[in-house]
Amino acid sequence: MDKDKYKKLLNPKQYEAVTQAPGPLLIFAGAGSGKTRALTYRIAYLIENYGVNPRNILAVTFTNKAAGEMKERLQQILETNFLSLTVSTFHSFGARILRENHELVAYRKNFSIYSEEESNVVIKNIIKEKNLDSGDINPKGVKYVIGRAKDDMLDIQAFASQAQSPRMRDIAIIYTEYQKRLRELNAFDFDDLIYWPVYIFDKHDNVREFYRSRYQHLLVDEFQDTNHSQYRLIKHLSNERKSVTVVGDDDQSIYGWRGADITNIMNFEKDFPNTRVVKLEQNYRSTQTILTAASNVIANNRGRKVKELWTSLGEGEKLRRLECSDEESEAFFITDHVTHLRKEEGLRFSDFAILYRTNAQSRALEEGFRTSGIPYVIVGGTRFYERMEIKDLLAYLRVLVNPDDNVATLRIINVPKRGIGDVTIERIAKYSQLNNINVLEGCFHAVEDKIEGVSSAKIKRFIDLIKKLEGIKRRGEPLPTLMEKIIKFSKYEEVLLQENTPESEARLDNIKELVAGTASFEHRYPGATAEQFLEEVSLLTDIDRWDPNSDAITLMTLHSAKGLEFPVVFITGLEEGLFPLIRSGQISKEELEEERRLMYVGMTRAKRYLYLTNCRFRRHYTGSFFHQQSRFLAEIPADTLTESTDPQMFIKKPKLPPREGRYGYEEERKGSFAIGADVLHQKYGAGVVLSVEGQGENEILIVSFPRHGKKRLMTKFAKLTLIKGKK
Repeated sequence: MDKDKYKKLLNPKQYEAVTQAPGPLLIFAGAGSGKTRALTYRIAYLIENYGVNPRNILAVTFTNKAAGEMKERLQQILETNFLSLTVSTFHSFGARILRENHELVAYRKNFSIYSEEESNVVIKNIIKEKNLDSGDINPKGVKYVIGRAKDDMLDIQAFASQAQSPRMRDIAIIYTEYQKRLRELNAFDFDDLIYWPVYIFDKHDNVREFYRSRYQHLLVDEFQDTNHSQYRLIKHLSNERKSVTVVGDDDQSIYGWRGADITNIMNFEKDFPNTRVVKLEQNYRSTQTILTAASNVIANNRGRKVKELWTSLGEGEKLRRLECSDEESEAFFITDHVTHLRKEEGLRFSDFAILYRTNAQSRALEEGFRTSGIPYVIVGGTRFYERMEIKDLLAYLRVLVNPDDNVATLRIINVPKRGIGDVTIERIAKYSQLNNINVLEGCFHAVEDKIEGVSSAKIKRFIDLIKKLEGIKRRGEPLPTLMEKIIKFSKYEEVLLQENTPESEARLDNIKELVAGTASFEHRYPGATAEQFLEEVSLLTDIDRWDPNSDAITLMTLHSAKGLEFPVVFITGLEEGLFPLIRSGQISKEELEEERRLMYVGMTRAKRYLYLTNCRFRRHYTGSFFHQQSRFLAEIPADTLTESTDPQMFIKKPKLPPREGRYGYEEERKGSFAIGADVLHQKYGAGVVLSVEGQGENEILIVSFPRHGKKRLMTKFAKLTLIKGKK
C-alpha cells in the first residue's frame, strides 16, 4: 500500500503517527480516537515502507481478544493469510519465554498456570500449617501483597528486608514458602509470568540479547496500564535501535490498585530520549455533548497531558441525570428507559450497558431486569471457566499435562464420588509430602499398599482411570476427543444424567460447551495441544469471555468497561463514598484522581445517550446509607445536563402494597417530619429521615447522618429543623 492510500484511510494525526520512522514514539490517544487503528496501520507501514521483517515485530496488548483482532486486521491490510509477527498479551508472551527457558528458573516445560483461587488454596494451606491465621492474615490479602511485590520485582529476600510490621514479617514467611510450593507443584501464578521473564533477562545476558535480536520493533497498547515489571520487560527488549511505539492515554489510567503505574507513560519521553509525541484528539465514538461533559470532569485532575477531544458527529442529546429514592427505584428507572429507547429508537438490548463501581450493585439491577423479562449478561460474574464442572474436567486435563499439580489431583481424586474419603485423601497427601513426591505418585504407592490405613481398592479405580487417559493423550488424540474421553471414562456425564435435575441439565450444557470450546480452539490452532489450551484458558480476561453479539444488556463494573463502547450507557450509584469509592472515610489525592479517571472512562463509553443516576438511600452491608450525590456530578457543566430529583417525572411506579423499609413505596406516616425529609441537627448536621415511630410526645425518628451514621432521636428533644427548599 503506497503512502497516498494510507493518507486516505487515516486522519492527519493518525497518519503522522503511523508514518514516523522507527524509533521511540509516544502516541497519546484520547478516548475513541482510533488508537487500535493507528497502531495496526503503523505495524503495516513499518513492514511495507521500511522493509521491517514481520518476524522482528512484537505487538503487546492487554487482552487476547484485542490481540486476535489486531492480527486479523493486519492480515486484511497486508492481503496475506500468514504473518510471522508476534501479537500477544504481556502474560501470554511471558508464558512463551518461560516455556522456552523454563530450566533457567528450575521449572519443567509442562508447568501449570494457577488462577487466583488456586493460588489462594496454596496460601491457605501454608497459613494453616504455620499457625499464622490471625485476624489480619487471610489468603486473599496475602496473595494481593505478594502480587504487588512481584510487580515491583521484589524477591523473597528484598521483601523480607523491607518487612517492618508483624503482619508483613508473617507475609514474608508465607511468601518464601509459597514460592517453594509453586516450584514443587511446577506451577506459576499470574504475576510470575512477568516476574520470572524479567528475572531471566536480568541474570542471563545471552537470553536477553537473543530476544532483543528477535524482536527489534516493539509496539505496546494501553501503555498507561503497565506496571513496573511490565515496564522492565519492555526496557529489556528495547535494544540500541529503541524502535518502541507506545500508545496510551493518561486520562484512562484506572488500574493503580492492581499495580499499574501512570508514571510509565508520563516519564516515557525522559526514559527514551528523542521521543516523538503525537496526540490523537479526534473522537469517532461520542457526541460533542458527551465529550464536553467528560472533558470538564477530567480537567479537575492535575499533572495530566492536556487533550482537546472533538468530534464531527454533532452535539447530540444532553446527558440525563436522575436522583432516585433507592436502588429499586434506580433499577425501575433503567428498565423503563431501556424499554422506551428500544421502542422509539429501534435499539437492541446489546446496545445498552449498565456500569457500576462495585459488583454488589448488580443485585437490584438484576432483580429489575428479571422482573421485566429483559435479558442481561454480567461481565465479571460467574465465569464459564470458573464453574465447578468445568474446573473439575480441566483439572483432569491439568493432571495429564503436569502430574506435579497437586491442587488439580486433590480436586479430582474423588470427583465424581468414588468412595475415597477425606481421611484417606489426607493420609495420601501427608505421605506424599513426607516422601517428597507428588500426590499422584502417592496414589500409586497407595495402590501398592505402601500407605498405612489406606485401602488400595478405591484408589485403584482412580489410578486406572488416569492410566487410561494418559494412554489416550500419548497416542496424540485430538484435543476434543481427549476431553470427550475424560468426560466419558470419569463418568462425570453419567452422574449428571442420573441426577436429572434442572441444575444437572445446566451443568451438562456447560460440559457440551467445553467440548465445543476445545474444538473451536483446535480449529483456530490446528494440532493444538492440551498444554496450549490450558494456557489460553488460564489467561482469558472477562472481556475475552464476553460475547458482544448476544442480544442482552451488559452489566459490568466501570473497570471492565474500558475499551468498549455502547450507544446507550447508564452510570449508576453516583453517590459520595460509593463513587468516588471512599474507604474508612478518607481518600488520598492520588486515589481521587484515579476515581475521576474511572468516571471519565465510563462517560466516554457512551456513543449517543448517557444517563447518570444516584440514590438518596442505598442499603449497604454495613447497614449505612449513601445519600449525598457524587462530587463528579457537580463537575459536569449544567448546560450539558437534563436534571431532575423527582423520579415521578420520568417513571410511573407500579402500585404495590405498602412495604416496610422501601422508601419509594412505603406509606408515609403522619408526624412532624415525612420519611425522606432533609433535616438539620445542631450536633450531627444535615441528615435524612429514614423512619418514624410512635406519635405525639412519644414520636421517635430514625435519621441517617453522613458522618455519624443512623441516630434514633426523640422529636421533642432533637430540635430538628427542616432544610428549606426540601420536602
